[in-house]
This record gives sequence, C-alpha cells and structure tokens, in this order.
Amino acid sequence: MAAYTVDVYAFFVNGADHGSNTLRVKQDIQKANEVWNDCVTFQLKGVTTSKRRVNAGSISSDYVLIHPTIEALFQEAQTLEGHKTGIYVLYLSGEYLAPGRGKKVVGVGGTELVSFQNEDDYELTGRILLTEKAAGRYTLAHELGHVLFTRYDAKRAALIQDDPSGPYIYPSGRQNPGHNNDKRNLMYPVSPSERPRITGRQCHTARNSKLTRRQKGI
Repeated sequence: MAAYTVDVYAFFVNGADHGSNTLRVKQDIQKANEVWNDCVTFQLKGVTTSKRRVNAGSISSDYVLIHPTIEALFQEAQTLEGHKTGIYVLYLSGEYLAPGRGKKVVGVGGTELVSFQNEDDYELTGRILLTEKAAGRYTLAHELGHVLFTRYDAKRAALIQDDPSGPYIYPSGRQNPGHNNDKRNLMYPVSPSERPRITGRQCHTARNSKLTRRQKGI
C-alpha cells in the first residue's frame, strides 16, 4: 500500500506571534486533511515570518501571484526554507484582496515553474495566498486543489489547472474549467461551509502532481 504526501510551508507577514501563527496553519491543514485524507496527506514542514507587514487590501486580486510585492514575499519564504519542494502558503493581514478579477477574494492558488525538460520531466513549486477572512474555512483545502491539479497539457503545450471533474458552468453558459459544478464539491467556486467532497478523478490528478510524494510500504 502506498501513501501520498505533500509538504506545506507557511509564511506569515501579519505580525502575529509564532504561537498563533502555528495554531492558524495547523487548523487549516487539519481542515484540508479532512477533505483529502483518503487521497493525499498534507504535512506541515515549516512556519516562518517576515518583518514586513502587508495588508491584503493593498493588493489587487488581478494576477495577484505575479504582483511584485507578493513575488518578493514568496521568494523570501522559499529562501528561508532552502527552496525545498512543496507548497508555500503566504498569510496576509486584512480580510480581502482589493477588488480586481473578483470581489471579496480571500484565497488564491497557483504554481511557479522551476524547471522544464519535457512534458514528463518538469518541476513545480506551489504558491497559495490567504487572507485573515479565510480562517476557519475550507479555503486552504480548495486552493491546494488548484495547485495539485496543475499539470502539463501536451495538446495545449502549456500548464493547466483544469478541474478533472469540471468545468463550472455559469448561468450564461460560459464555462470555468478550474472549478466544479457540484455545490458540495471542494472545487465549487465558493467552497462549501460543510465538509466538501472530492471525486476519484480529482484524487487521481492530485496524486500524480509533481508536488506529491508517493511512499511505498506504509
């Protein structure tokens, strides 16, 4: 029997003390594992802080992960952890990102392409940003899905984040390939308040992520 694990590194810039930081991320990891426990297990490997204070309200939700301030913070976090492979979760102060791509955005998830040799041989780093309003929700679990669904699509010659059980279909008929149409599914655009579910296809894709480690004999 094999176990599938993903390493998570938390990075706080909200000036909170180490004890409350650790408690917050442990609660988020616990909620994520409630959803994903039959598929993959998330392991907290580090909690670090920055001297900088960045309020989410000063960062537009448009292309947030390539915002210069956010990019610099992720680089700082990865440097502190020795650029280990895993998913880095950046915690900002403030309730919401500034309006842009969406309103009242509390979480964003994506990846950085570290190296690429071919469609089978490439390396990723996961990046997730959370605001204070994401606390106590399944937001981290949802954003982890976006990260773990990132894979290279040879037909499109690009990295994609498509939900393998998606897409979400708007009333207008427009489709959102990164989300799910089932209101109880973790990848519904607004994460369910009660324990969400994932599908077999979603699990299969997550287990095959470049960020997931397969450990035999456990």
